[in-house]
Amino acid sequence: MPATFNHGLVKGRNASGPITKKRFVVRDTTATDGETVNQASSATGDSLAGVSIFSVSLAEISHGKGCSVVMSGRAVVTASEALASGDVVTSDADGKAAIAATGDWIGGVVDEPAAGAGDDCSIVIACDGSKAA
Repeated sequence: MPATFNHGLVKGRNASGPITKKRFVVRDTTATDGETVNQASSATGDSLAGVSIFSVSLAEISHGKGCSVVMSGRAVVTASEALASGDVVTSDADGKAAIAATGDWIGGVVDEPAAGAGDDCSIVIACDGSKAA
């Protein structure tokens, strides 16, 4: 069964760099507007802010395009490895879902699994500033 969305809250955000669809994003702490995101690049950097729905390139950003971010509910994320239902996930270096280790920011819990790297999975978003224990 393909992974499915069931959005709770989706917000438009400014993008400070290219973002690939179905990836975790983080708030850009260098931006002063509080509304700008980057594609996540680690499990231990900034806390996760949600999941991108669409891709945005640098050329599109220069023309004012932003990023739609799922902040609650269910979202589809590209997996970095095989993920099973119930796995607690975080971001890998490319913003993909990976099994969270102790101290990693939690992005969500898998409810539709991924067979392997590059497959899509569905997660229940849990980007509330919590870390895996």
